[in-house]
Amino acid sequence: MNDHHAIEIVELNSAAVRTDTARSDPRMNDTFTLSLDWVRRLKEEAPSGYLEGTSFFTIQGIGPNAQEPKIQERSDAAVRPDRAGSDARVTVEELNDTVTRCLDGVRSLLDEAPSGFLAGTSPHTIFRICPLLRGINPKADEPEMVSIGPYHRGRPQVLAFEQHKPLFLKRFLRRTQSNLELLTRAAADQASAARTCYSEDVDMTSDDFVQMMLLDGCFVLALLLRFFKGDDGTDEDDGDEDDPIFTQPHKIPILIGDLLKLENQIPYSLLQSLFDASRLSELIGETHSLATLALKLFDQVYSRPMAHLKAWGNLECEHLLDVFYSSLSPPTSEVHLTYTKEKWPSAQSVPCVTELRSSGIKFKSRKADSLLDISFRKPVLQIPHMAINDFMTTVLINCVSLEQCRENRSKYMTDYVSFMHCLINQPKDVFLLRSDGIIALSSHDDQYVANLFDKLGKSISINVHDCFLAEQFQELESYYHSNWAKLMRTYFSSPWSFISALLAFFAIVLSITQTVFAILTYHYHH
Repeated sequence: MNDHHAIEIVELNSAAVRTDTARSDPRMNDTFTLSLDWVRRLKEEAPSGYLEGTSFFTIQGIGPNAQEPKIQERSDAAVRPDRAGSDARVTVEELNDTVTRCLDGVRSLLDEAPSGFLAGTSPHTIFRICPLLRGINPKADEPEMVSIGPYHRGRPQVLAFEQHKPLFLKRFLRRTQSNLELLTRAAADQASAARTCYSEDVDMTSDDFVQMMLLDGCFVLALLLRFFKGDDGTDEDDGDEDDPIFTQPHKIPILIGDLLKLENQIPYSLLQSLFDASRLSELIGETHSLATLALKLFDQVYSRPMAHLKAWGNLECEHLLDVFYSSLSPPTSEVHLTYTKEKWPSAQSVPCVTELRSSGIKFKSRKADSLLDISFRKPVLQIPHMAINDFMTTVLINCVSLEQCRENRSKYMTDYVSFMHCLINQPKDVFLLRSDGIIALSSHDDQYVANLFDKLGKSISINVHDCFLAEQFQELESYYHSNWAKLMRTYFSSPWSFISALLAFFAIVLSITQTVFAILTYHYHH
């Protein structure tokens, strides 16, 4: 009901009341006349519809003694019709302005937007260890001997080595006949891009940052050159009895492990810039690249054929850890198989070693250039030999963490760790793999290896339908659930079950023999 209808009803009701009242008291005629005039005036001034904030009125006090109508508001926010209409017009104008500005902004965003989604747009390449992986082995998280880059600069455990970096720089300049100003300029040119490589802000002045990049970069190059010139790290022309590294060979694996920690990196582009500025290629030969030098250094603790290392000589990587990680890539491209719903492998589809052996699957160590080169040819599962020590623990944790931090990249090491997590469920599984020559232990026991893969496996997740080991997952699951494997688990999984099956077999043979003799005897007598 709108205002006009309400006022008309008031008029009719008032007229009726006036007629009845006039009969009893003629003096009320004047009062009703005044009231109706006031109502008609309201009717003429009323808008065509309800406005926001408009008050509703009721007429009270009409009676024999009333002098004039009393108006009571039902809302405290009364707004006169003319003012409400003005406010409404202002509101519409403001709304139109807002829509216009919003449209201009959205059209500008659409014009600047790329044609499609970009993969891996983050400029960061050097990250912190993932929180879920931190603490599995504290030695694998932070450098123990030398700090490279800003994350652990100034830590107590690396301060002792900081004083040796200027000596390595001096040695590097002498051996390469490089110009210090050119090297400094090369580091300064890369400083801005290098800062963006770190996932956290680097709280250092520009001068301090360039100096750190120069010292750390030249130290790494001097170390690579030293190992390249002599397999044992010695050089007759550059020997130093006080060398903090080569006079203590037991520290070399620790140093190399520090260079493979995710938080202890400098950009590969910076190293390449210093490599070019120092003209190292003239000293080592045009056929050797920076990646070749790095892989030969890592060969001190993870030996592989030189031909394999040269095959990866043209790598374009993000840092030294990425160089080593890339050289571990599987020999074939990622496998993408199409499974029917009934044959899809599940997340825990591969049982542990103990159960697989009882199903007739044999394990065999294989020689391979990459520890990821796993194959299954029924009923033999071949896994490359792996020595579990502090170096390999560092490699596993940092490579997996690197994959978890990257966007839209392959996760070979994550797939490998998940596969091994399925195989190793208890120390007994480690013992069986050691007996097959697949795992070798140096300073740790079976329980340590079982705990390592258990913690790593619980900290990551994979899609077994879309990983490079998908075929191995599917074939192992299929074989494990085959009738032959069930028969092996039921009757040949232990000596007692084998003896029971053998006795049952003889019982059946004797029963058949007895039946045959009974039939032959019957025919003979009849």
